[in-house]
Order: sequence, then C-alpha cells, then structure tokens
Amino acid sequence: MSRPRLLLVTARFPFSHGEEFLETEIHYLADVFDVVLVPWFPDTDLSTRRAVPDNVQVRTDILRAFPVGWGASSAWLLRHPGTVASLLGLSLEERRALGASPALWRREASFLMRALRLNQLLTDAFRGQPFDVAYSYWLSPAALAVALLKEKGLTRVAVASGKGSDVYHERAPQGYLPGQALAVDRLDRVYGVAAFIQRYLQQRYPQHPDKFEVARLSVRPAATRNRPSRDGRLHLVSCAYLVPVKRIHLLVEALARCEFPIHWTHLGGGQLEAAIRKQAAGLPSNVAWQITGPLPNRDILRFYQEHPVDLFVSVSASEGLPVSMMEAMSYGVPVAATAVGGVPEIVEPGRNGYLWDADTTPDQIADTLRAFFALPDAEKTAMRDASWQIWAERVNADVQYADFARRLKALL
Repeated sequence: MSRPRLLLVTARFPFSHGEEFLETEIHYLADVFDVVLVPWFPDTDLSTRRAVPDNVQVRTDILRAFPVGWGASSAWLLRHPGTVASLLGLSLEERRALGASPALWRREASFLMRALRLNQLLTDAFRGQPFDVAYSYWLSPAALAVALLKEKGLTRVAVASGKGSDVYHERAPQGYLPGQALAVDRLDRVYGVAAFIQRYLQQRYPQHPDKFEVARLSVRPAATRNRPSRDGRLHLVSCAYLVPVKRIHLLVEALARCEFPIHWTHLGGGQLEAAIRKQAAGLPSNVAWQITGPLPNRDILRFYQEHPVDLFVSVSASEGLPVSMMEAMSYGVPVAATAVGGVPEIVEPGRNGYLWDADTTPDQIADTLRAFFALPDAEKTAMRDASWQIWAERVNADVQYADFARRLKALL
C-alpha cells in the first residue's frame, strides 16, 4: 500500500540558511509521507543545500519560474477577480480602521499577486498528481496558495504553520498582515508553534474556534546530560544572534553588578558583536567572558557536551518558542528568561528556572543570578532534572514531531 503524499512549501529550505527547525521536522514527516518539497522565494541561494531523507523530492522549478517584480506578474490580479473580491471583503473591517493608504493597498496587492502566481505554478507543476496533504510552513502567501489547491482538487487537505512574524498583525507595518484572513478562512488547520500563537489566532478569528491547534517546535534528544560546574564559578550561557531584540547588553549590565565569580559564554555572533565585545571588556575581574561569534548548530550542541553550564540566560524582548532554550533544556540546564512569547510554556519558576517581566532591569537580572548562585547544590540538581523533564514532556522532537506527522495523516 502506497504512503500518502505531502506537499511541503517552504521559503528557502533546504537551500540557503534559515528554517533550521525543518532540518529536524522533515525526518518525521518523511516517516509518514512521501514528501515533495517546494521552496518558492526567488532569491534563494541554490549553492548551499542541506540533507533531506531519501523519500523527499526537492523541486526547484517553481522558484526558478517565479517572476520578480510587479511588471512580471501583476496581470495575475486581473485574472482572478473572484479571489480578489473575497480578499477585499474579508479584510474590509480591518482595513477600514487603518484607512485606505496607498502603501496598504500595495502590500495587499503584492500578497495576493504572489499567492495566486505561486498557486498557478504549483497547479501547472502537479496537474494530475494530486496530494493528500498540502502544508505551508509559514502563514504567508504560500498558505493561501496551498488552500487554493484544495479548491482545484489538487489536495485533500490544506494546512499551514504560524510562528510569530507571520502571525502577529501588531508587528507588521500599519498593524496589518494582508491576506491572512483569506488564508485562514480556506485552510483546514493552522498550527501554532506554541500555545500563545494558537490563543492569538483563536481570539482574532472566533468564527473558526476549532481550526487552530498547537504543534510545538521541538528539538532532538541530547547526546548526554550536561554537567554542573565544580570550580566555584557560576557558569552562564546565552545563545542568540546579537541583534537588538535579544538585548544582550542588559545581561552585560547585570554581570557588571555581580560581585561573585562568574564565567559567561555567549554562543553566537551578529550585527552587534563588536558593540557587545566592547561593553564586555569593561566587566570587573570576577567576570570571565567569551563571545564565540557565529557557530554552526553542531558546535553549539558540542559545547553542552564538553563544558559545564549552570544556567541558560535569555533577556530577549520577543520570542516564539526559542530553539536555543529547548536545546539547553535537553541537556538538563536550568533557564532564566524573560516571560515573552512561548517561554512560559517551557520555563516554570521554582521548578526549572526563573522568569522576568519583559521590561526587566539589570538589577533584577543580577538579583536572580545572585540567588541562583547561593542555592544549595541539591536544589540546583533538582532544577536540572526538572529542566530535562519538561523538555522530555513538552518539546522532545521524537514525541512532538512524530505526533504532528500522525495528526496530519489523521486529517485524511
């Protein structure tokens, strides 16, 4: 008996960089489905390709055929007057509050143009080869494109995943994400990578109470458990791109307020690396520090295998469900973090770590580090065990991604 067929539409994966979560998820999807994988962003760098399972067919003809610029594809709007009318009708109330600015209309037309063009390219490529499930990895124009495939009989089920920037209208220009309402209306399911995304979508689209589910991002089991430090220092790790939203400068300011011995390692680099290095150079002598610069994921995991870590720290202003945090937890490392996005879903104060308000201060961060350093070893060990347990229960890829693949198949 043949296995069901899954169309997976990504932005660039398996090429270029980004969408790292799929490097894990794709294996669980391929265990259940024969997968046809279609990246569609025209600027994708095809020279760098990541490995995928043998039963995953990667199609690059779609992105090679995708036109760039308004002149190449604006005619698609005129060819689909019914869909255009549906989009305008569904978003009328939202747009009325924002006003009909030229910029808003351009963004709305651009979304629809890309969705319709992608849908037509997929239709031409797979005519006569229907799928069982079509899955857009983002709640983007691709989500509407796969939803329209169902109307053409080219898939039995159409779903999408939402991760944050593709979900929250408040983060978009003019507080509005064009086309989302139309995509949601036509999809069978929309999966939030954390419960807070599911709640947001349920509140925004109360007419679809059963359409939104949680399918958490997850990470693979660690090769071993991390070990605590034994040298009398508090060994801290942070792991993030050094960009403004991660607010690593707050952590450096907090470290400057600590009078006990600390060893801080930041795993990663980014646009603010030079500035953070300059700031860290002024830390007192009781704080040793290291900023690694950009690291491949395998080297980050190797760090947890080879170096003691007492506490993972995140002071980000915004998060989804951070993979860097889940990876640390899979090694049994406690976490202190700002309570943003999905972080409270995996960090429980008093059990496996600490939570700060989003507007936390360096003094508050320093107080937490001081309190953790003073804990008896037995309490720290209990937090380490709890961190691993929460990972195992909630964000273990062997459980979550395997379950997600089965849930997709069950929709049939």
